[in-house]
Amino acid sequence: MHIVHVIEPMEHGVFIWVVDMANRLVADGYQVTVLHSIRKHTPENWRSLFDPRVKLIHVQMSREIDFITDFKALIGLVKNIKRLNPDIIHTHSSKGGFLARAAGFLLGRNKQLLYTSHAIHYPLIKQPFKRKLYKYLEHVGYWLGGTIVACGKEEYEIILKEITFGNTRRLIRISNGIDISQLKEKDYSVKNKKIKVGVSGRISLQKAPWVFADIARKINAKRDDVDFIWIGGGEKQDVDNLASAGVEVTGMLDRDEVLKRVPELDIFFQTSAYEGLSLALLEAQASGIPAVVTKIPGNDEVVQHGKTGFVGENEAELVKGLEILLDSEEERVKMGKRAKQYTKENFSLEVMADQYKAEYKKLLKA
Repeated sequence: MHIVHVIEPMEHGVFIWVVDMANRLVADGYQVTVLHSIRKHTPENWRSLFDPRVKLIHVQMSREIDFITDFKALIGLVKNIKRLNPDIIHTHSSKGGFLARAAGFLLGRNKQLLYTSHAIHYPLIKQPFKRKLYKYLEHVGYWLGGTIVACGKEEYEIILKEITFGNTRRLIRISNGIDISQLKEKDYSVKNKKIKVGVSGRISLQKAPWVFADIARKINAKRDDVDFIWIGGGEKQDVDNLASAGVEVTGMLDRDEVLKRVPELDIFFQTSAYEGLSLALLEAQASGIPAVVTKIPGNDEVVQHGKTGFVGENEAELVKGLEILLDSEEERVKMGKRAKQYTKENFSLEVMADQYKAEYKKLLKA
């Protein structure tokens, strides 16, 4: 079976998801082609992350709406999909998802198309016109065809209510999974001089770095035994704000270095405004690190409140969860071990890949 993945955001979570899934599929005997863009922060070694058996074809798509670039990208997708004639088209995130569904519609191929959203974020767009526009485009994309895949239960409910209007015929849920074999488990016998509290990922609007900085300031004003770390980089103003709050910002690191740095953390602290089902959070939990996270779709599916970490609805609750873990090494270790076990049992790449392969076969048979 030949699977074509279409991906625009070639960085961090969605990119790693496609790398892991593509590599798993070719290992299982599938033919895989990835039609992809290149972003400013696409890792320099991105080609080496893919199995050599995965075919890679560059089709540049823009992150924002850009009619000229978008039209060229649509033509490129149509030509490549027609030439490749895959069995299944699997597209990812809003921009790639819209363009690939439009290409599939033009080619009459949307009955064999999956769209994994990886995070429905339009409800959090502040500008009313832009929010309505992006929601409208999700509606148009749904009309164009294909089956939508939600990464988590709350994302599924949002899409069911606001995009498909209660229709479940072309909507399914498959939770994200991670390749646990890549991860380094936390060594609880190694004691840091200070308690390391951190997060990994690009510093962006989605991650709400101002909340991270504000809470770091409050904690640092009360105690001197904590190191706040952001494993990643971003725009200068965000980096400067974090630095002024006493947060160490590592800058952009390659995949291997990130996987090395995360298990050094004692607490994973994520203040995101929205996520699909965060791969960075899954990796931290699977490594054995307790987490304190915002209550948004996906996070409370990964973090079992009071068992593997804490889920907070506001800054006060996030601070409270952090302080419980900061004050007790025993609690950190206990929750970290529970997190590792729970994540391995429920969010493995093997479980996710098997569900997607079953869906591929279902669509192909139909």
